[in-house]
Amino acid sequence: MAELEQYKAKRNFKRTAEPAGGKPGTDKLLFIVQKHQASHLHYDFRLEVKGVLKSWAVPRGPSMDPEERRLAMPVEDHPYDYKDFEGIIPKGQYGGGTVIVWDEGWYEPAVGEKLKDKAAKEHWMMSNYYKNALKITLHGHKLKGVFILIKFKEDKYEGGWRLIKADDQYATKHDILEQAKSVLSKLTIEQMAEKHGVEAWNSNRESKDGKIKKQKESGSSTEELKKQGTRKAMPKVIRPMLCTLTKEVIENTDYIYEVKWDGYRIISYIQDNHVRMDSRSALDYTKKYPPIANALRKLGHDAVLDGEVVVFNEEGKPDFDALQTFNGHDTPINYCVFDLLWLDGYNLMNLPLIDRKAMLKDLLVDNDLLRFSESFNDGVSLYQQALALDLEGIVAKRRDSRYLPDARDNNWLKTPTRKRQEFVIGGWAESDKSRSFRSLLFGAYNSKGELEWIGRSGGGYKEKDMPGILAKLQKLEIDKTPFINKVLDSKGANIHWVRPELVANFEFATWTKTGRIRKPATFLGFRKDKKARQVIREVPLSDAQEEAIINEPEVIQPEQKRNETTEGSNWVKVERKKINSERDFEFAGHNVTMNNIEQELWRGITKARLITYYHSICNYILPHLKDRPLSLHIKQDGAMAPGFYIKDMEGRQPDYLDIFSDQRRHKKKGKNARIDYAICNNEAALLYLINLGNIDLNPWSSTISNPQQPDFINIDLDPSDEDFGKAIKSARAAKEIFDGHKLQSLVKTSGKTGIHLLLPCESLSYAQARNLAEKLCAEIAKRVPEIATTEVNVSHRGDKLFVDPSQNDYADTLACVYSVRPYKHPTVSTPLDWKEVRDQLNPGKFTMDTLPERLEKKGDLFAELHESKWRKHNTKILKELL
Repeated sequence: MAELEQYKAKRNFKRTAEPAGGKPGTDKLLFIVQKHQASHLHYDFRLEVKGVLKSWAVPRGPSMDPEERRLAMPVEDHPYDYKDFEGIIPKGQYGGGTVIVWDEGWYEPAVGEKLKDKAAKEHWMMSNYYKNALKITLHGHKLKGVFILIKFKEDKYEGGWRLIKADDQYATKHDILEQAKSVLSKLTIEQMAEKHGVEAWNSNRESKDGKIKKQKESGSSTEELKKQGTRKAMPKVIRPMLCTLTKEVIENTDYIYEVKWDGYRIISYIQDNHVRMDSRSALDYTKKYPPIANALRKLGHDAVLDGEVVVFNEEGKPDFDALQTFNGHDTPINYCVFDLLWLDGYNLMNLPLIDRKAMLKDLLVDNDLLRFSESFNDGVSLYQQALALDLEGIVAKRRDSRYLPDARDNNWLKTPTRKRQEFVIGGWAESDKSRSFRSLLFGAYNSKGELEWIGRSGGGYKEKDMPGILAKLQKLEIDKTPFINKVLDSKGANIHWVRPELVANFEFATWTKTGRIRKPATFLGFRKDKKARQVIREVPLSDAQEEAIINEPEVIQPEQKRNETTEGSNWVKVERKKINSERDFEFAGHNVTMNNIEQELWRGITKARLITYYHSICNYILPHLKDRPLSLHIKQDGAMAPGFYIKDMEGRQPDYLDIFSDQRRHKKKGKNARIDYAICNNEAALLYLINLGNIDLNPWSSTISNPQQPDFINIDLDPSDEDFGKAIKSARAAKEIFDGHKLQSLVKTSGKTGIHLLLPCESLSYAQARNLAEKLCAEIAKRVPEIATTEVNVSHRGDKLFVDPSQNDYADTLACVYSVRPYKHPTVSTPLDWKEVRDQLNPGKFTMDTLPERLEKKGDLFAELHESKWRKHNTKILKELL
């Protein structure tokens, strides 16, 4: 469009980070509202039409009140890539000030007839744009429903349009502008203005005095940013941070998205003109890629970079086969760099990702061989583009994520376009034809370090390569299977076993429920850059886990870190505990100090074993702790010794432990007006809390995103005489009642002598949850009156089981699943399948020694607790019971 040419003519894109162009990657029409603090605060309202953004400046911002007619002055079209811009326009430049993306989403013409495709919608838009009247439906985070953009013939502002909200179900008198944060960075415009290292651009437009202001020296922001890192010597070796596998793209504004390059992962170290390029296995690949090594030497900085070496074919697509045969000189090759870990004496790994990438982009500007790996805000569109171009997939990364060496968690996620994974070859099946072999048998290592058989591959081999592959296998042949499990469906073939040393890449259709590969996989090639022991089982996140990431809330931080001991504080007891030994351990990139790990918590069972247990099951327990405030039950002298409770961290928390700051409900003399509750969101926090003296962990039934609304109701079946048989009978009676109401329920052992029942829910207050729990408990006791009671007075219960609804009030806690309980033995609160709830069930068999194996076999039986479908279903029924 002519207006876009006008936009480009006013800008020098060698000097500006302002977007120059870009093409839409989705079949939906996008809209964006950018809040812009220039000489005067205003909002830029932009609509995608035919590859550009039609734009209006709205001085007073959009309104959801139909009686408001907000002025909207048309400005030049902006390029499509402008939709993601947030940052600073230097003072003195045209429009100097700060920009955030206040809202974004998609829109459609609000017309009676259905327009068949995007082209038809754009045709309608342009036709009506020139008629000076647009009626559109917005689907945004903040702006929803029908809006009208219209230019009246007579308006006191010449050339001005009006932005008006239609009177529909979304209309309200409430001021939508009170929602001040960016939907991308979650920063207010004031916070963006104060943030170091944000994107900045310089325009070639003239300032008010008619002069083009001189741009700031390039790299000044990098100098400021790197000094926020830690002054340290260059690390000798850094294990690359890894990605968790997902089935679908995670849509969450806390993430940015990158192309997943089909190459070799390389961490490069540049110091005093010396270069070393390490593979994932810490093998030195410097001599394999001379052009890249030379480019790194010329970088002009000491640095540690993370990226992938990629060979691109004539179509501009990554070619892994060409990379494997790269001869060192002739084939065009690139280093696609996506992270900067260390720069000129500063360790940057603890800085947020967006800051590291800002410095990296500045470092690699105008470099042909060292390619900066761009990030995008629209993961779905990027994934669709990856599909269209037959790329390997995409990676989602938290904007604020720190670089955690060798960690694989939800900070970085990968979504492949095809199911492709590396596996370890453990054998081959003989062919009854002229082929060298029928198929390869492969597997991966589990959490115990054992090689599990997963599948077979009978295709993808070039006939001419098969004799050479067979020769490799024969050199590694052994007598016994390297797999711990049985190889299925061998179809009578003669099987040969090999030492598990060869790693290969395979493409396959899908996973079975038992964790095997359905149908034979296709061989893609060997991976010489990976050691067999590095190949672990990667099963995609469950639907519940993916949904939890999509909906995860922003962690609330306290206004300031306190460090004061209040009157009667139990922190005094913690700090008086004698330390006989102390040692630092690294967990997920954080140093955690462990002390007295040789101390016995049970006879013959040390604190070290308890820590090892929680380390081994952290991926299972953390989703059930995430964003839930904790009350700490400290048992620093042993499981059966007297303990004490701590709610307020009082400023003691390490940097990796999140905090929920809540108003104290019952004022106490000498106590702070607010309580800083601990929140356990990562492994380092988990093991810090265990070292502190917690044996079990006791979270709230609500999260910090909705602290007043529990997402499950709990019922505690507590035998007065420790008769677990009564708990079994009462639980089965409860299941009959739940089924009668058509309620979805979950069951777990308490870890002692009782049973906990949980009913997922949403949008209920704590008062409603308590009311419902009491009604259901009464039904259960009535069903089995000979063994159960709801009598609160202990002396009146006799030997009957107490059906307890009491832990359903605000800030009440319940032992978390997979928690070891401070009991006679290290028994664990264990999720059960309802089929297991029978007379023969022995809760004593669920210990910290047996749970890891049970988890390997059964997985997380409580994953459904976080299923939105279950919550919605139950809530509808529960509200009818109120």
